[in-house]
Amino acid sequence: MENRLSRRKFLGAVVAIPTISALSGPAIVMGDYIYPPDSLLQPPPPKVVGKKDDLKPWEPLFFDYNDVPSLAMKLDDGEIIAYTRKCTHLGCTVDVPKGNIKEKQILCPCHGGIFDPLGGNVSGPPPKPLKRLSVTIADGGDVIVQEKVETAQA
Repeated sequence: MENRLSRRKFLGAVVAIPTISALSGPAIVMGDYIYPPDSLLQPPPPKVVGKKDDLKPWEPLFFDYNDVPSLAMKLDDGEIIAYTRKCTHLGCTVDVPKGNIKEKQILCPCHGGIFDPLGGNVSGPPPKPLKRLSVTIADGGDVIVQEKVETAQA
């Protein structure tokens, strides 16, 4: 019995080998995109945004954290909070009034979302409150913000 390679199988191999080679490169790149290395999943480093004594109650201090517009402010009890100004609906930057915002609303100009001064969602399409940042006060009074690290619930 003769064991010859048919013309059909030969041409199939001629087409299949370069095709598989051409598709494997983009597949590897897509795999790196879908499953990024752990170094990219680390939160950005902490950032000093101002001095505790410079903050006035309910008057926002505007800053960018990891290229995201954010704010920090002191509450009546002296607690300092910080959150991003990125709407939780589609990521637009929300409009925060200047000066004391205790009795004011924060508006998203894109789709009319409304947030309270603490960043809670009041009405409109935003599904969640504005993202809170962790705040610590250094020994010298520096206000340091960083992304909250979520831990898994057991």
